Amino acid sequence: MTFYRCVEKMSRTFTLRNVPAAMLRTLQDRARRNRRSMQKEIMSILEEAALDRASVAQQLRTIRARLDAKMTLDEIHQAIEEGRP
Repeated sequence: MTFYRCVEKMSRTFTLRNVPAAMLRTLQDRARRNRRSMQKEIMSILEEAALDRASVAQQLRTIRARLDAKMTLDEIHQAIEEGRP
């Protein structure tokens, strides 16, 4: 099951206006290379962008969790010796 279908079962439609001709040709070429319809190619691009954002958000949560953790004095000294900030 794809990401956009997991988020919400109900389909949504939107219209994209004033797409520059060069961008449209690029999308058409990309869809042709991937043997997809324009609809499926654009959905693939949107899905990839959404997943990338979710991945970044998860990485930020992991970093924040580490920052909230208190370092011991030994860990501080070890970090200094290794040249870590």
